[in-house]
Amino acid sequence: MIANRERTTVLSSLGWVEGDAIWCLDVASGTPRTIPQNTGARYTSLHSSGAERFVAVHHFDGARFLASVGLFSAPEVTVSSASYDSGRSSLAGHAAAWNGLPQLFVQYLKQPWDDYVLVSVTPAGAFVQRLEWYDSSYDKGYQSVIDVIALPDPRYALISVQRSSVLVVHDLETGKAHQKVSLGSKQGNPKLALRHNREVWATDYDTVVVIDIQSWRVSKTKRLQGALTGTGQFIGDYSFSADGTCCVARPYSGDVVAVDERLKIRKSAKLGRQPQEAVELANGEVIARDWKTGDLLRGRMEPYSWIKGLWS
Repeated sequence: MIANRERTTVLSSLGWVEGDAIWCLDVASGTPRTIPQNTGARYTSLHSSGAERFVAVHHFDGARFLASVGLFSAPEVTVSSASYDSGRSSLAGHAAAWNGLPQLFVQYLKQPWDDYVLVSVTPAGAFVQRLEWYDSSYDKGYQSVIDVIALPDPRYALISVQRSSVLVVHDLETGKAHQKVSLGSKQGNPKLALRHNREVWATDYDTVVVIDIQSWRVSKTKRLQGALTGTGQFIGDYSFSADGTCCVARPYSGDVVAVDERLKIRKSAKLGRQPQEAVELANGEVIARDWKTGDLLRGRMEPYSWIKGLWS
């Protein structure tokens, strides 16, 4: 789930609900609508960096790569698109539209790799690099490559793998692993975010982990989702709010919590159902979606009570 800087438009795409479409909420009216993408892809993922534009990556089960830049003010409009298809790379529309937006993506491509690869968008098009470290040491039927972020050092990117608590500092020149970083032992599906150009935030199943990128050591961890005896329960997606807190959905607690830079829970919004992703508006209102149905959930942040937290 992503939003524009003013938090007037919220976008989402849950593949099992929308497929290749974008869910769009105008916050003022409170009415969501679905915007078909008509690309023939199986599902779409959304990426943003706080600009008035966003990137939609369309996933075709390995047939090709296609990513497009849209406007929060008019999500139906494609400003630019980058593609890689049958060995041909191209970029259409305004190349400058990509400035300030994510330009690195991980994607499964059948030909000629039959593997997950790194795709880099440049003014000349989309270019593919093999992940030399993604080898038989991974159970590829069980462990997909799921996320990548650019780092302040332009020589490297950080990549995460499904059901693995080890991140890979990827060398963008050689395609090899420069370094590996352990989050712990939760074996989660790490979603990555760079904060203040000095630390990476990552999820690891039921835990949020903060890593110092100078030392590549874990500096803080916080388990945010309790579990019944003998079971594990994961946290949902997260986003950062205007006040600097991190808004984390907790589908098994039926709420959304806001943690500060020390990973202390400061606020919570009890929504019911199973919130999977959420954003907080400037007025403390929370916009979320239910994990299974994609239904809109709304609530408001309130100061967190650690006594009540003992039971969530």
